[in-house]
Amino acid sequence: MIDVPILVSRLKTGDQNAFSVLYEYFFPKIYKTSKKMYLPHEDAEGVAQEVFLIIWKKKECLDPGLCFDSYLIAIMRSIIFKRTKKEARKIAYQKYAIKNTMDVSTETEDNLIFDELEQISKCHIDKLPNGQKEVFLLKNNQHLNAEEISRKLNISKRTVESQIYKATKSLKSTLIKNKVLPPELFIIICFFTI
Repeated sequence: MIDVPILVSRLKTGDQNAFSVLYEYFFPKIYKTSKKMYLPHEDAEGVAQEVFLIIWKKKECLDPGLCFDSYLIAIMRSIIFKRTKKEARKIAYQKYAIKNTMDVSTETEDNLIFDELEQISKCHIDKLPNGQKEVFLLKNNQHLNAEEISRKLNISKRTVESQIYKATKSLKSTLIKNKVLPPELFIIICFFTI
């Protein structure tokens, strides 16, 4: 058995040996848990490696007093959720595009259109007022709910919900106005992003 809090304390200072011990000890658990979430071998391995890459990059922020195991699982879940969400948006777009066009798009064309959609969305999000942008990104990038955002930013939950609504409405308006996507598809996309 290893002494996780001591190893985490050493890792905080950049100790590569401590990192290696933690990696060897926890990697199989993260890998197996990823597999239980129906990921194929390569994806589960990739997720486990990404978890430890994040741990290494954020090592100075680690708290040896907290449950390291739970922290790893939370990072793993976040990575899988982000991957799944992106894939779901892409599939939703592709299915809609194929179903509603006379020409059958190639996968490459769909990918280009999806990338353009993402790029325009990011550009618009960058132009949102600071409050809306911050709340929108916390919701969609860090997957925090309204209550968590409210506590983090020390604002009311109602304000958070209002900012999310305004940001989403603004993004929808921009995408439809620029004819990037029809209103019906925006509803599908929002299901996976909001």
